[in-house]
Amino acid sequence: MFLFSSSNWLNGQAVPLGMPFFDDAIRRAQLMGLVDQNNSFMIRPVQPQRSLGLNWTWDKDTSLYSGDTNTYGQFTQWTDKKNQFRIELLPVQIQLRYNRHHPYGWADGPMVPAKGMQQYASGGIYLKAKWLEAQLRPELVKAQNKPFQNPPMRSWGIDNPERMGQSEYKETFMGQSYVKLNFWKFTVGYSTENLWWGAGQKNAIILSNNAPGFGHFTLNTNKPIETKLGKIEGQMVGGRLKPSGFKYPDRYVGGTWPPIAGDVVVDSLAPEYYGFFNGMTGTFQPKWLPGLFLGFARIVQVPGNPKGLSNYFSILGLSANGENTGSGGGQNRNQLVSLSFRYLLQKSHAEIYGELGREDWAWDFEDFMTRPGATTAWMMGLRKLEEAPKKGAWYQFMAEITKIQAPLDSYTQPSATPGYSFYTNGGISSGWTNRGQVMGAGIGPGSNMFTAGVSYLDGYKTYGVHFERVAYNEDLFWGRLDYLYLGGPNPFFKDISKHFVDWGFLLSHHTSYGKLFVGYNLHVLRTYNFQWNYDPNGKAGDFRFPGINVWSLNLEVSAVYRF
Repeated sequence: MFLFSSSNWLNGQAVPLGMPFFDDAIRRAQLMGLVDQNNSFMIRPVQPQRSLGLNWTWDKDTSLYSGDTNTYGQFTQWTDKKNQFRIELLPVQIQLRYNRHHPYGWADGPMVPAKGMQQYASGGIYLKAKWLEAQLRPELVKAQNKPFQNPPMRSWGIDNPERMGQSEYKETFMGQSYVKLNFWKFTVGYSTENLWWGAGQKNAIILSNNAPGFGHFTLNTNKPIETKLGKIEGQMVGGRLKPSGFKYPDRYVGGTWPPIAGDVVVDSLAPEYYGFFNGMTGTFQPKWLPGLFLGFARIVQVPGNPKGLSNYFSILGLSANGENTGSGGGQNRNQLVSLSFRYLLQKSHAEIYGELGREDWAWDFEDFMTRPGATTAWMMGLRKLEEAPKKGAWYQFMAEITKIQAPLDSYTQPSATPGYSFYTNGGISSGWTNRGQVMGAGIGPGSNMFTAGVSYLDGYKTYGVHFERVAYNEDLFWGRLDYLYLGGPNPFFKDISKHFVDWGFLLSHHTSYGKLFVGYNLHVLRTYNFQWNYDPNGKAGDFRFPGINVWSLNLEVSAVYRF
């Protein structure tokens, strides 16, 4: 009844977020001029066959990977003679990570912050029948979860443990699974996929794949829609988010030294869900400025459980400030909004992008005009490709900066909880998280990151050197670490030598062995003042008392096998 076919026919299989090499390769192909320049890549995952006009599935298109001589799908893909029905085995992905001293890494879906060895595995099957498509791609995560020194304090208003309990961590997820219907340029369905809104490479302000995928209904465009003024893309989702399942004290006990808060332990009373939300995003490409994409995103989050599908829409009417007794039924809420852009310079093989987010809306117009930076976070980045002497090879240069640290205005507003940070909210105790991990920038509340690097790209072979600097939870440092207070009338008079900072050099390589595609990352990390703490065996110097400063090596190996 079924025959393997290599004919070019349309299907909607998406590129899973975080898929080693292939996720970013599709976007790089746009910079190289190999695919349509009208997709913004600001609403992901994308459907390459629909939105970019590729001929075959995203991982097997010879127009992108001309040097690939392998034959795929000979025994693992089936279609009927009319190409109305299709089944195929999805690539198997394995990822191993070893963190020697403390957790490092983000934008990795269900993988958790953990010291020691951690394993991730995923695979599955894809089905298409006319307008219907379905994918089952579960994920398995297992981590040694070795102990390391607890922080002295933790952020309020957020469910974001630095460690998932005291024992080995093992969990399964539905992962990148979905059931969808495609009609014209729209898709509707239910999914547990990770989503990414915005143009960032390392971080996104509102929504990224830093946390595990969450169950959600979706209505989205699957390719740009042309209007008289330009092209538009959009997505609306509604879903429920889960707690981490752990509890922990938010500060150390007074009088102890060194100051260390208690352990993260299992919370037997944790609910199945801690709230639900409605999110929407859209992009617009003006027809008179090709390559420029302007985007917006809005999330409205409330505690409790929805009574029906209509509740996902009624919360959009909640007041921008405080509680609302109208359509929201007296529910409190948290709102996050962002504006973003991406400017694609395809002839120059370059892109510039950015995102500005705000969590707490202005009380009125005067408040906005006098304090426009309050409760904001932002991200900016650029990437440039240059053709190398070897035909088909490229050099890639990139840099990106992310600032989640709150501006001074947020620290000093009278109603602010000390230590306020983006993603935290007094009315939503979980903050903007799922399964204990931030839904936006993986560096976390109050943190800042800068990264820059250069790579050599030659088909499946890549070599890269990158530099990264992460300053962790500066909001916590300035707002609540009272043991660093040096006294006097200035509440911000702190021991400024104790910022918790990681400096790292990342060496990366990706290559192929037949149908097996393997990536290697070696991270040489220098940590200063781990957990904002002093070295208990240190001796005072002329400028500072030394902190806990260490060198460590982190290693990551990823493998993708395509049938």
